Amino acid sequence: FQIMADGSFASILSIVVSTAIIFIGFGYMAADTAFGISSGLKPKPSDPLYSPGLFTMYLVFPLVALVVYITAQSIIVVKYLAVRRPLIWLFSSLVCFAVAQALLFAASKKICTGSNNKIDGAFFATLLDSAAVFCIYGFWTSITEDDTEEYEGGFKY
Repeated sequence: FQIMADGSFASILSIVVSTAIIFIGFGYMAADTAFGISSGLKPKPSDPLYSPGLFTMYLVFPLVALVVYITAQSIIVVKYLAVRRPLIWLFSSLVCFAVAQALLFAASKKICTGSNNKIDGAFFATLLDSAAVFCIYGFWTSITEDDTEEYEGGFKY
């Protein structure tokens, strides 16, 4: 997480440290569930693929982070920038991501059987996740745009 917005060493360090903590935590939970390092996260013998810890970390945490991100960005855009157009990009990204998750989790089996096991929902989810990232790029471009029309044609080759 970026605590300071200035791009200084402390700002970058906060991103690196928080990312490392999350990566190590997720990695430990996955390894503990898979290999039984401790008995704390061991799945039930009746259902070895069920793990509440991994479900929480891999599905619930990203959903909570997404809600916090969308809320924070919406407040920043509406309250501080006083514009509405970038919200189109932001909510388009949310729609792409939601449809991707629906295809991945709800329609994947039907897509797989309908295509004679050639593709599944992960293919379309990847395409829509890429579109969601593109929409976030469009969002950031629209809120950080500068007066570039002043400089058009300034460099002639």
